[in-house]
Amino acid sequence: MANQPIEWDVEKLIGKLDILQKVQIPYAANSALKQLGYQLAKTYLPRDMRDVFENPVPFTTRSISYGVEGMELRLSFSRDGAKGQSPAEYLYPVTPEDSRGKKAALTTRFTKGLRKIGVIDDSRWAVPFMEGRGIRINSYGNVSPGQYQQVLAGLKTRSESKTAYRYFSVPDNRGKTRTSSLGEGIYRVKGRTDVQLLFTYARSQPRVNTIFDVRTFATQHAGDIFPSMLSNALRQALNR
Repeated sequence: MANQPIEWDVEKLIGKLDILQKVQIPYAANSALKQLGYQLAKTYLPRDMRDVFENPVPFTTRSISYGVEGMELRLSFSRDGAKGQSPAEYLYPVTPEDSRGKKAALTTRFTKGLRKIGVIDDSRWAVPFMEGRGIRINSYGNVSPGQYQQVLAGLKTRSESKTAYRYFSVPDNRGKTRTSSLGEGIYRVKGRTDVQLLFTYARSQPRVNTIFDVRTFATQHAGDIFPSMLSNALRQALNR
């Protein structure tokens, strides 16, 4: 997340402090920030994600972590993910960090896989044709990960079987010629007439709106819950 600090005036939050209270502020603030970080990362921001995004997967809603050093709290998205698809990377385009408005969406592993085997070049991006009857949707409203793998495997083998599903791409940069009036995309076919469009090709990188302003959400929640956390932590520190 962007390195944009949120600062508080302690006396404005919990009132005038005497000398003894001021001595205890570093300890109390550290303790209160740990509570705040936990609540933001585990409860409040995941809830905001579920409000903003359409049916986000748990891997996304659980991706926020926090760390406290002294009187500083830092929130971050996880950078763990298979082959460059970490939450920090795929959520970056929908956050206003560096820019507001539309930003380029992360190029998916599926598109990268198509490029790797030579089906398309860097001028095309695969986009699921969600209305297609051949698309398999999981419980989160996304294309089944298994179908991505199946399509890539089918394009690699270029099977001509008449009994199993076959896959082909229009265009196919590997030199395979196919006379067709079909539009650009990836198709699944069985027999002679059952042709189903699975993916279309975008000729420019898809862009997405910056709809998840983490800093604003965190600031609003912190303003609601941090004063009482700090006040309680200070009271406990004085009673040690």
